[in-house]
Amino acid sequence: MFGGWGPHLGHLIRSLAQDESTALYWVDDACSQAGGPAPVCDVLHNSTLGTYRLDAAGWTALQEVTLPGKIQQNTGTIEREGTLYTYGVDVESHVVRECSFDTTASVQTCTSLPFTLDSYANYIGAAISPQGYRLVHWTDVVDGGGGSFEFIINYGGGWNGPRKGSAAGYNDASYIHIAFQKNSTLFTMHGQLVSGLAPNWSFLGAVGDGDLAQDLPVTWSNALAAPQGDTVASTNDIHIDPVSSDTHLFARATSGAALYYFRPNGGSWSGPLFTLPSAYRVRFSASSAGLAMAYGLAGKGLFYRLAPSPTPGEPIDWSNLVETAVPLPPGYENVVAIYPESSVYQSAPVGGFHLAVVGETKQNEVLFVAIQP
Repeated sequence: MFGGWGPHLGHLIRSLAQDESTALYWVDDACSQAGGPAPVCDVLHNSTLGTYRLDAAGWTALQEVTLPGKIQQNTGTIEREGTLYTYGVDVESHVVRECSFDTTASVQTCTSLPFTLDSYANYIGAAISPQGYRLVHWTDVVDGGGGSFEFIINYGGGWNGPRKGSAAGYNDASYIHIAFQKNSTLFTMHGQLVSGLAPNWSFLGAVGDGDLAQDLPVTWSNALAAPQGDTVASTNDIHIDPVSSDTHLFARATSGAALYYFRPNGGSWSGPLFTLPSAYRVRFSASSAGLAMAYGLAGKGLFYRLAPSPTPGEPIDWSNLVETAVPLPPGYENVVAIYPESSVYQSAPVGGFHLAVVGETKQNEVLFVAIQP
């Protein structure tokens, strides 16, 4: 696989079978190592989709299918009622391709969604709401400004949209992380807004708010105050507590630090409350153990901190939580992607603190990590 691209995408997915049993799946680009036979892994060519299941003896390869058209920049997978749905942008036919894998019958089929994309649409993303609504989004890139952001939604009876709006005057809105309020149709996105002309781009880690029930586009804003001497450049992850509706967010600073922000339910965003220098990729994992942040430290590998019971209305004091190192094999000293099992990508209950990790020198493989704090 080419796993380092698209750190916002879902690949590690749990599915609930008809007999109420659950299984964990990995769905992503399947290809050769560098120098191997075709198809070879690279970011511009996602030609084959592989589906794998975690069984008692390890990971079982279930199926590989040739992706239709020319799909770039990876695919995103979500689960609903025992079916795994994978989405990618076909940059030649300018459509979204959907491949669905029935976990009961182990049958996969691919089709095109009935929407024609703009010429420079890309940066796919997909998520599933607490109500079971499927959401797929992408951005239309215009170098120099004037890009747009679009999403479609399936409530269960077919696709609605696209709901298209401005990328706040920027070239595009990409690498989108999303979180949903459990008892509401409101959602919040954390994305990277790009400005300028290639190759001299500038980047801003911004926040977008939307409503699944309204025929309105996402509204983007520069809502995250930068720390002194630094700027908010990109994304890490966002999480909305399903009980309190408080929002926790990690952004990425230009310096390479991870920055923690907090917004209480109905309140406003804080300034940066916790800074983790030289952290590349931070992802939230919410399970029965609590809310964890899993992160890579440059040259040191994978770590996590766990908040067993976040206090409603209050930010998490990550600085006072124990930092635990996760021993990994050689080649994972620099983590470039972390894919957690998450309710953002699946309707099945989250089964534990599970991650899929990609290392800088091993971007053609992925390592499954199960943590029991």
